[in-house]
Amino acid sequence: MHARNSERRWGWVAQAFHWLMFLLIVGAWFAVEQHEEFPKGSPERGAWMDLHKAIGISVFFLFWARLGWRFSGPVPAPVVTSVWQHRLAVTVHWGLYFVMLMMPLSGLVMSQFGGREVSWFGIVEIPVFVAENKDLAGQIKELHEDVWWPLLLALVALHVVGALWHQFIVKDGTMKRMRPF
Repeated sequence: MHARNSERRWGWVAQAFHWLMFLLIVGAWFAVEQHEEFPKGSPERGAWMDLHKAIGISVFFLFWARLGWRFSGPVPAPVVTSVWQHRLAVTVHWGLYFVMLMMPLSGLVMSQFGGREVSWFGIVEIPVFVAENKDLAGQIKELHEDVWWPLLLALVALHVVGALWHQFIVKDGTMKRMRPF
């Protein structure tokens, strides 16, 4: 398999970005769910939240690498489908890019205004650069949890439904273009 995309298939680099982003998002979700299992102020709760934030930072930087790769070369030709399906697919894909940027960005900004440093796996520390503003941090938290997260879930669901539609109903081989095996 080639690193670069071809007219018919995504290259292994694009596939790696796709599946790694999926795994990181699932990991961030898992970490924040685990954090809820522990009482406030406990070291375990803090450790899970630190992991959630570190994964979020990873998503943020992987997003930029992925976007750079996306624009650095050709992409496979669109699957022949109806106009509305093509428009929906394009909207879902760019919506996913948008939310993959907004989730970690809002998390980072929330931490900033909450007066909390963010650590990337203990390797790099992002210090607080802004004055603490708990009210603004709370508003951004609402955006992070009540807008971007449900939007991400909805877009992922549409993405998966579309992939399954192509795989099992249309049977046009669309999923083969992104499968690494």
